[in-house]
Amino acid sequence: MSIATPLRIALATGPLEAAPWRAALQEQLAAAGIDAEVHVWDGAAIGADYAVAWLPPPALFALEPKLRAVFNLGAGVDALLARVPESVPIIRLVDAGMAPKIAEYVCFALARITRGLDRFAPHPRGSRDWNAPRPRGGAPTVAVAGLGAIGAAVAQAVLRFGYPAIGWSRTPKALPGVECFSGAAGLAPFLARAQVLVNALPLTPATENLFDAAAFAQMPRGAHLINVGRGATIVDADLLAALDSGQLASATLDVFRVEPLPPDHPFWTHPAVTVTPHLSGPTPRAPAAQQIAHTLRQLLDGVPAHAVAGYVDRARGY
Repeated sequence: MSIATPLRIALATGPLEAAPWRAALQEQLAAAGIDAEVHVWDGAAIGADYAVAWLPPPALFALEPKLRAVFNLGAGVDALLARVPESVPIIRLVDAGMAPKIAEYVCFALARITRGLDRFAPHPRGSRDWNAPRPRGGAPTVAVAGLGAIGAAVAQAVLRFGYPAIGWSRTPKALPGVECFSGAAGLAPFLARAQVLVNALPLTPATENLFDAAAFAQMPRGAHLINVGRGATIVDADLLAALDSGQLASATLDVFRVEPLPPDHPFWTHPAVTVTPHLSGPTPRAPAAQQIAHTLRQLLDGVPAHAVAGYVDRARGY
């Protein structure tokens, strides 16, 4: 008679602090009735059954051939697609508390644009004049590209502040109060009304370099960009050129093609660009660990990986 042994879970958190994640996962796995040991992966093989990862080293997948699935500690999975063997399912977080924080970030960036808050930043970039000019006029149309859990939350949030909202997605979506466009045919009319473009898109073959010179030229002159989606959906050089020409008035960027953003990158010093270090949607540990434990419980109970929330369709890229 064989004796059941605990599942072995490799935890590879990249730049994230591992100890709090390990504690949260152990707590939630126990609450779900899963006998498992969470090991912080240090480069030595442990015979892992599952992995929980964020920006993991490629060696993890070479040294752990028994993996049954990989759980991603975030929504973006482009860093995993090229590293995880195709036979191993990838399961991403579905919101897990990130959407409200990202919506908050977007609304703050939107207020800086529409209320002129940046005009009162410390000298020399800001003004010390009580009567400094500030924006006037009606609320601009906010165009949200990507209407998944995060993009939908952003669109609903800006609506509550009185901004007209439109959305674009790969396939047709319906959101209350939001005029929705979809597919290749819907992109141009969507961009034509994008006075403030919020990019919340995943990185896929269809979205890579989507926002290039041609896309920026279709937007109203003087429009703004807020990026909380994947960095490689934007062509950096084309964005800088659009800002320099005045086609775009500003860009608030939280996610980048290369992270950390290299210190010599022009985004750091461009006067129309605000850089933040990928902080718009921090992953809350407890809800994320609970979601991972719930999904693992489903897998152990026989639910196919493709039927669980967050399963990544490699053909789509998310």
